[in-house]
Amino acid sequence: MLAAVTGLFLLVRTLSWYNAYQPFRTTSPPPIPSPPSITTPLPPLYEKHHDAELALPQHHWEQHRPGVDERFLFVAGHSRGCGWGNAMQELLLNAYMAYKTGRSFVFANYTWNDIGEPYSDYNGKKIPSLIPYSVMIRGPIVGGAFPPGDMTPLAVHRDYFDAMCPNKVTFIREDVSKNIKLQVSAKEITDGWHDKLAGVRDACVQIAQQSGQIYDFGVFGDPRGMLDIWPELSASPILTHFNWSPLVELAFDTNRAFFLPAASSEPYQSHMPHAANAQRYPRVPGLLAVHLRRGDFEGHCDWLGYLNADYAAFNSMPGLPDRFAPLRSGDEVRDKAHQRPHCFPTVPEIVKRVREIRETDAGRGLRKLYIMTNADRPFLAELRTALWRDQDWQMITTSRDLVLNWEQKYVAQAVDMLVGQRAQVFIGNGFSTLTSNVVTMRLANRLPLDSTRFW
Repeated sequence: MLAAVTGLFLLVRTLSWYNAYQPFRTTSPPPIPSPPSITTPLPPLYEKHHDAELALPQHHWEQHRPGVDERFLFVAGHSRGCGWGNAMQELLLNAYMAYKTGRSFVFANYTWNDIGEPYSDYNGKKIPSLIPYSVMIRGPIVGGAFPPGDMTPLAVHRDYFDAMCPNKVTFIREDVSKNIKLQVSAKEITDGWHDKLAGVRDACVQIAQQSGQIYDFGVFGDPRGMLDIWPELSASPILTHFNWSPLVELAFDTNRAFFLPAASSEPYQSHMPHAANAQRYPRVPGLLAVHLRRGDFEGHCDWLGYLNADYAAFNSMPGLPDRFAPLRSGDEVRDKAHQRPHCFPTVPEIVKRVREIRETDAGRGLRKLYIMTNADRPFLAELRTALWRDQDWQMITTSRDLVLNWEQKYVAQAVDMLVGQRAQVFIGNGFSTLTSNVVTMRLANRLPLDSTRFW
């Protein structure tokens, strides 16, 4: 009798497990129309954006030297040859450093290389060597207004700085770094430069190009990097009045059917009057955005596993529910195997994680899924099918499905960041700087902490 009862219990348990993991459906997801192909032979150079930056009203080109109230700070060793995620997080910190010193932030371009050629080669394709930052963002960082009552001088373009300042006072990184106790602390670095420049009367100040980045991988890759600076950085206009560019917002509007509920009455972002970050970009109910790095990131993840790397600094902020502890076992194979699912998850691991997050309180009501990715189409077809069959989704779309114009195509990562920033729930890659920027905006806009997750 006992054996029969035990057998029945095991049968029921097995059937329950089987039913719990039954596919929601066996059909494939409906096809998404392919976006129109862009066949122009060369990428855009964004001349109109560059001209608009030079025409900012704070540029007094009739002068031959700085005005009485003009004081500048230029970080000449800003990042070059790196992805937009790396460049943007550095840009935020450089701008905040200038803000805290009370000087005009001198902004340049997103720079792949500055050797004088308009185009560069990336994996066999032509890309712009330089992209004006206003192509991707707007606000105080690129010369926009500070909030009323904030008398910080407006940011200026590097060309204006060079025209007004043929002779510059130049500091090197070691002038400050030699006095810093915790070299990875963004606050100690910022305060160090504030104190260094406090007594400098000269209007034309730069940090030497050969010094490289003031905030580098050591800062952005360390969980301690942003802990002490975050309260003041998040409350500053650098983040509270950050906006995406009209070009990026227009891309969101063009593809809004992928993100917004069908019955949404939300106005088009590109038609909205100026508003602060949190007011302009509210959460989109029902949207889950996930960030999946593929391609060359596989090798990068392998290297991070070898290093026993932690999550990036912005992805390690207090209160975020997902933490990562490197194994550091001394066994390289074990260490990499421990890290890999969090950095380069497989299709089954992705499906399982999405299911887990959807079952949380924060995941209630999710109906649309958007995949921010550089993955190829065969992989995405496999992933879409697996996700579609696992649970009830109204729509699953990817970065490859976006309808983008010629200029938007080369800044598509910024469009993805905007979508991730606004999603009801976001699942990111804790080792990625693109994810870090999405997390930065979600935290700055006070979205619920349990709505920002990692693989």
